Amino acid sequence: MACTFQKQSIGFNPLLSLRDWMVWACLVAGFLAVAVLAHFWMPDAFVRGALVGACMGQFPSLLMCLPVRGTVDAAGEVAFLGRVEQHGFVPAGETDEGRIFNYKSPHWMRWDSNRIVIRSANGVLHVTAPLYFYNRLKRMQA
Repeated sequence: MACTFQKQSIGFNPLLSLRDWMVWACLVAGFLAVAVLAHFWMPDAFVRGALVGACMGQFPSLLMCLPVRGTVDAAGEVAFLGRVEQHGFVPAGETDEGRIFNYKSPHWMRWDSNRIVIRSANGVLHVTAPLYFYNRLKRMQA
């Protein structure tokens, strides 16, 4: 069951939409608010450490949603779509970008950048997927 995904490039913006940016900004603002409130009953060094740790804890999840662009041959289309469904992505419709597959979680927990976009052109699938999905796919292909 070979579904060869050939990586072409990795993007640099893990936050796709304004909604993603707003959620991330609200998380940072929440950390700052808790730090200001905790300042009154905790030592300053502990508050600063917790704030830095909370902000640094967001970066791995941001990095794993970097968009990876690549192609899949027409012969591997069925196998690739099977892998997409196997990893928990469900069809969310078609747009001008192509077929959209979102992760099967509640909408309020879903990042817009955590999706797979598939466009078909000349018998080749052009795919944009999150980095963590690409890593899982390559691990399964090895």
